[in-house]
Amino acid sequence: MIKRKKSEADWAVEILTEQAEPMYYLDLLKMIAARMQKKDDVDTLNSIYTRINLDNRLVYQGEGCWYYDTSRMQTEHR
Repeated sequence: MIKRKKSEADWAVEILTEQAEPMYYLDLLKMIAARMQKKDDVDTLNSIYTRINLDNRLVYQGEGCWYYDTSRMQTEHR
């Protein structure tokens, strides 16, 4: 079985699940970059932001905060 590399959005889900509360986007982007062992320069952070913005598992809460609803995760796997 081939193991799939974690995407930026997968990392966001993992981080937001651990935090269990909304996170400010820049803090989230920097944590994702660190876990992926990437630089946290503007180009990298823009790329990560674009990828998490396209993932429907993540919810933009306004005021620059992102959230992952863990109760939604349970219903997705049923």
